[in-house]
Amino acid sequence: MHGVTVPLANSPSIPLLAILLAGCGTRGTLSGTLYRDGQLAFRIGALPSEWRRVQVADGQLAFHHDGGGTILAHATCEARGDASLDVLTNHLLFGIEDPRERSRTPLSLDGRRALRTRVDGALDGVPVALDLVVLKKDSCTYDLELASSPEVFAHRQADFERFFIGFARVSS
Repeated sequence: MHGVTVPLANSPSIPLLAILLAGCGTRGTLSGTLYRDGQLAFRIGALPSEWRRVQVADGQLAFHHDGGGTILAHATCEARGDASLDVLTNHLLFGIEDPRERSRTPLSLDGRRALRTRVDGALDGVPVALDLVVLKKDSCTYDLELASSPEVFAHRQADFERFFIGFARVSS
């Protein structure tokens, strides 16, 4: 597992373990809402100017809001077998202490079935609220995530919804 330190509002920086990205390193380019990294390309929904892209040790895209909250996009295009969206979502929750699932809702995203999961828990004893969207398409798994303190979570959800609803895989 890879650790990423992401500041949450009203809390010290904490490591967001597997929930926040494992894999490829920040090396792709973002042009407007189009992300490219070699053969991997996808669009995201536009975020308001309060969100700024930040570099992370692992993963493709991360955005931080100075008022608190982090939005992430990560793709893994490796053989993962036939793991279900439920199993893939559960893997994102490794390292979350006392996870309390608020909802798990199937939805359609980019023409495929996706799974959106809302979870409260803690990381290193610090409360965290998560909104996770997992999608499998064309041999890739996409994780789209919002992580913040519970105090600002509701204020960041509309931005996250625009972000993930605008998601679409782009042919290279």
